[in-house]
Amino acid sequence: MSLVYPEIRIPHEEEWQELQAVLQAEIFKKAPNLLHFLEYVAEQHFAGKADQIKEYSIAVQALHRPEQFDPQSDTIVRVTAHALRKKLEHYYATEGLEHPVQIQLPPGKYVLQFVRKQRELTADLGPAVPQSEQEIPQQNRASETRLMWTIWVGSGILVAVLLAVIGMYMNNRRLAARAAKVGSPAPSQNAGQGPVMRIRFGKSDGPFIDAAGQSWTAERYCQGGSLFAHPGHEIQGTDDAAIFQEGREGKFQCKISVAPGTYQLQLLFADTSGDKEAARQVDFTINNRRADALDIVDEAGGDDIAIGKIYTLIRPMDDGAIHLDFTSDGSFVNALEISPVESDGGQTLRMIAGPAVFRDDEGNTWSPERFFQGGRRTFHPDGLPKVANSRLFEWERYGHFHYLIPAVAGKEYRVRLYFSEGWFGGSNGGPGGVGSRVFDVYCNGTTLLKDFDILSSQKDGVSVITFNNVKPTAHGMLDLNFIPVKNYPLINAIEVEPES
Repeated sequence: MSLVYPEIRIPHEEEWQELQAVLQAEIFKKAPNLLHFLEYVAEQHFAGKADQIKEYSIAVQALHRPEQFDPQSDTIVRVTAHALRKKLEHYYATEGLEHPVQIQLPPGKYVLQFVRKQRELTADLGPAVPQSEQEIPQQNRASETRLMWTIWVGSGILVAVLLAVIGMYMNNRRLAARAAKVGSPAPSQNAGQGPVMRIRFGKSDGPFIDAAGQSWTAERYCQGGSLFAHPGHEIQGTDDAAIFQEGREGKFQCKISVAPGTYQLQLLFADTSGDKEAARQVDFTINNRRADALDIVDEAGGDDIAIGKIYTLIRPMDDGAIHLDFTSDGSFVNALEISPVESDGGQTLRMIAGPAVFRDDEGNTWSPERFFQGGRRTFHPDGLPKVANSRLFEWERYGHFHYLIPAVAGKEYRVRLYFSEGWFGGSNGGPGGVGSRVFDVYCNGTTLLKDFDILSSQKDGVSVITFNNVKPTAHGMLDLNFIPVKNYPLINAIEVEPES
């Protein structure tokens, strides 16, 4: 006798894992339009905005059609949807045949469906019932039938739960594996000066492995206040939402023992309580010295947005510890990083526009991007430019977007932006050429690039532009804005280096 699994809602972790598997599949690697289409509708799905997907938005935002796109005369979206539908069907008939969760694009719709593949659970009922036992009263038979049904259903539910747990485990393993694939994992030490400490506040008591393959330990250094967790919140600006979904709040004190030396402290925040501006003020001291009060919603520009604040040249007190005391009822923190530093401008920040880690030829580690808002990602490992460290250009963020990068107020920084045109131009097999993508870049309102065209400026397929003496805001932020002029801006990697 057989029983089909009962229908159970598929956790987002399993959906996300399956999406990543499809995006990396061989049959999609030479189909950029299909990948752009799939990435866009998947992004809307995970953002809970699937009902807002329109043919026009797919054409303009995913397939790079001009804003004058007319769906009546241009069938690109319908043609691409049909091709994607057939490609998914082929994928799940071959490479993805045994995947427990499968992605479908129903005919006539642009909304993804994640469905669990039906499997049969065979129950061994043992040998046939002897003739002498066929006189069992009907009531007993009914009881046994209900018992067996309960066992079968319970088995199905147990297997589904196990799949969900395995999916979450494999998701962290997948992120760490991806980091290893594109480069060496981020080192746990910085230039041989001592260990980097990464601490996650909140109710979880185990370590967390982030997109870079780095381990965050559970907080055990603080007293007072209370712990909170808002696990359902989607956090902008990070691939590690779990770090920002928990924290400690209220008035509390932390004593963190470190080796002798000079450190950078980075505090990480995302307000998940639904507060408005000026409703929640974070007051705190570092080694008994008062820091500027923070309004996280105002700093970030809204709720559920990850931001960081950095403080440099911090030394342990006489007891060998860094003391961090939060003194207002509205205070909170989600996580912190403590790392050795020499410059009063902090550490150099190097990040690529994707959830991966890369070690360049000089031994520098490029981390997954943080502190981004808006835009979308794409991944194109094939056809990379023929230059050193070409894997800096594997990932791309494009669309309307900006970065809010923490820095030290009053200091100056050298900012390098890394670009490679991977869509327009004959060398990419795409439409158009010079003049097809034009955009501006601003930092804190100051123009860095005006009417910038990657194709007209790049050499050997890349353009790396350096800006000196860039100053953060009085609140210690470098707000990099990418503004479209014609089609969408893009960025592959960003480097921010203190000049003093």
